[in-house]
Amino acid sequence: MITALSVTVAALAATLAPALPAPVSSPAPVGEDAESVRAYWTAERMREAVAATGARDRTLGDEPPAGVPWVGDAADVAHVGRLFMVLPAGQKATCTAAVVTSANRDVVATAGHCVHLAAVGGAMKSLLFVPGYDNGKAPYGSYPSRAVGVAAAWTRDEDHAADFAFVTLATDDRGRHVQDVTGSRRAVFTARPAGRRLALGYPFLPPYDGKALQYCAGNATPVKDDRLAGGSQLRPCRMTNGASGGPWYDRRAGRKDVQVGVTSARPGGPGSKDVAWGAMFNSTAKALFQAQQLR
Repeated sequence: MITALSVTVAALAATLAPALPAPVSSPAPVGEDAESVRAYWTAERMREAVAATGARDRTLGDEPPAGVPWVGDAADVAHVGRLFMVLPAGQKATCTAAVVTSANRDVVATAGHCVHLAAVGGAMKSLLFVPGYDNGKAPYGSYPSRAVGVAAAWTRDEDHAADFAFVTLATDDRGRHVQDVTGSRRAVFTARPAGRRLALGYPFLPPYDGKALQYCAGNATPVKDDRLAGGSQLRPCRMTNGASGGPWYDRRAGRKDVQVGVTSARPGGPGSKDVAWGAMFNSTAKALFQAQQLR
């Protein structure tokens, strides 16, 4: 089954493309300006986006959470937030995104399926990033999308090894760049799929409600499944829909965390209910990022 903004990889073909095509970028939807997008996403519509998508599937309601509320310093995660979007058919939906250090100070990383998903009609519209989202509140402002970079391997084949995207944002209503307001983390494009990881996200299906930032932490291992070649997996981590696109950080003692990937999916099948899969940043992700940070 494929649900809005959370792809169940059991439904995907096991054969992957032998090589990643060149990445592609697309501008913000025609006719949408930053102020119109910001005006559309009222606090009530943000809450509706969580409620509408969260009502689709409650099969995970009896699962104990492996993903708990963030208990660290709020300032350390101010750069992580909700990414709101409108599906091609008009439904409101939401994912997670995080600010990455960039030359233009305007770039967030998220999942490819949070900006383009064939099952719902293709490219999302009216993207708005709200760092530090808190039940409809935007404590650090709101930032409409002005350009999206997503890999052709995702838009054409929905290859989970390329399930990442970089979104270039407009400034907030005070003219501030998001990186200057929230801080950021550096992206690394050559990290190994194993290591100590921290995954953050805003899941909204039970037992979560989408109102607060959650996290999983532990030792990640390489995915031993052709559906996500080169990917990473974290166990236990049962964050549900809405956590898609959330950052995976490499935690190194004595050094600031760096982002190495994003939450892509939860695999189906026996023994996988407590596993989250992350798409690792690679050379294709690097090309997308470099293009977006120069916009």
